[in-house]
Amino acid sequence: MEAQLTHFEAEAYAKMIEPFAVEDIGSKSWMRQHNLVEQLNIQAHNNAVTKHDEFVVEALLDAEKLPTLIHHLLATEAWKIKIYPRLYKKIKAAASVKAYIALYHEATVCNLLEVLLYHEQICESGGDAMCELADYCYRKLLMLSTKRVKPPEPKPKGKVDLKAMANEKAHETLEKQARDIEYTVCMSCITLMRFLTEHIKILPVSVPRQLLDNLDVPMVLVPLMEAAPWQRRTREGIEKYVENKWMKIERKDRFRLSKLEAQVWLSIYNLLMDKGCRSLYDFTNYRKDVLCRLKRYLNDLLKDQLPMLLEMQRFLEELSLMKIPAEPKPLHLVVPVERIRELVYNVRGPDGKMDERTDEHWNLMAKKQLEIHFTMDHKSTMEQMKTLAELYGGGAMEALTEDPKCARCGKPATNRCSNCRQEWYCGRKCQLKAWKKHKKVCALLTEAFQKKEPSKETKGGDEKAKGQPKNITSDAGNINAQNKIVDITKTKKVSNSSEEKVSNSSEEKITELVASSPSPAPRIEIPERRRSTEAVDAEEKPKVVGPIETSPKPTQNDEMFGSANDALLDLEEIE
Repeated sequence: MEAQLTHFEAEAYAKMIEPFAVEDIGSKSWMRQHNLVEQLNIQAHNNAVTKHDEFVVEALLDAEKLPTLIHHLLATEAWKIKIYPRLYKKIKAAASVKAYIALYHEATVCNLLEVLLYHEQICESGGDAMCELADYCYRKLLMLSTKRVKPPEPKPKGKVDLKAMANEKAHETLEKQARDIEYTVCMSCITLMRFLTEHIKILPVSVPRQLLDNLDVPMVLVPLMEAAPWQRRTREGIEKYVENKWMKIERKDRFRLSKLEAQVWLSIYNLLMDKGCRSLYDFTNYRKDVLCRLKRYLNDLLKDQLPMLLEMQRFLEELSLMKIPAEPKPLHLVVPVERIRELVYNVRGPDGKMDERTDEHWNLMAKKQLEIHFTMDHKSTMEQMKTLAELYGGGAMEALTEDPKCARCGKPATNRCSNCRQEWYCGRKCQLKAWKKHKKVCALLTEAFQKKEPSKETKGGDEKAKGQPKNITSDAGNINAQNKIVDITKTKKVSNSSEEKVSNSSEEKITELVASSPSPAPRIEIPERRRSTEAVDAEEKPKVVGPIETSPKPTQNDEMFGSANDALLDLEEIE
């Protein structure tokens, strides 16, 4: 995969990341910050997947932007808790995309931190801000362990109820998306907590004090292990959350650890078996009883997968036999200062002091955001869609996403629109049905990609006519359609002499009609990574989608007549 960003662009983008206020969420300046973080996140994951030079990590390390990213995290969390419940029912459908992006920004920052915190140097550069990140992760894990955030329900199989989807209100759809994003963020915090405990020796002194004394993270991790929010039961069996998607687990693999489950075990191991952490932790009778509940999970299969848990099993056996002293250890007076959280939730008063925002402040802020940032006209909506097309288009995320599905029926898709190269279909039939809705979006995406990657001029110097979308599968899709119509008329004259001959003037009229009419739905393209050998051999000819379900395989003549008939049907729909 080609790089989305270069080394110099990553350095420039990292330097441009700045903190923002809660009231700025949804503004143009905030959208620019989101685009910067999103592009760095995509490139960082591409580098990690392809095992290339991780220049995004180096750029953020040199710019010392880890505290700024933590500020993004806490500011978005404050907006989601204090402002979003006050305005989401009033947001119109046109502005719901921007509200979704505001919610999704939290997941984007968490996803980027999963790549960054793997490196010790990044964790060390965070300073006292790592204490606030630990506090943030604790709140998310507490929501998982108490089941305030539950795994999303599996989607029902079968035909999609399009009428119900059309009648669904904008705020109902937004609320479903908010719950899914919240679950994704909470699962990312499991990985972040593991990295915090793994690099706890190089973190400031306030971080282990915060994790063990103030927050008592082990007492949250044990109920989290028992709740197991990374798996769910369906009618077909057990599913586990792996790589941000639900996968069915075979019966023979049900005892195999998932990555998230292993992260929780490693976090518990790091906190209990590290000598420095153990010296800080006060083992009371309550904590002893809670920790001993882990012994029932430590079987041979688990220890084969994580051999270091054998040492922890011995420690738990010793702990169960230990007599806890009556006098607890003295309390430590190291209390971290929450500077970022103070800036987010407080406002400077007339006397210059920082006062906590009241409900009146939050209501006024929500009202202003609804009037200014979340009320969009047609022009601003088009600009936003073009920005998103440039950000997520061009195949930047193709290696990070799962197999595509048909945009019409939801079945596995192997073909996509040859104009925008973003919408996937299982066949020509579904593409024609979805063309009315996809036409406007297709034009926006195509225009955005042309600005981002200007097309090369042809050798003959021909320019593309306005309003005629280019068919990527063939150099001139409309000309091929004209030629096929002319060829089919000639074939009829040779095969059946008794029929009335088609005059040259009628052929010219058909050709002129095709050239002057608005463009029909472009042909479906088979991408290079999914093409069969037959498609590569027949690259010069436009690909005709094969039969659907149990239809007999068409012959070569049937394919030629079928594609010509499709072009004639498109002309009839236009007329």
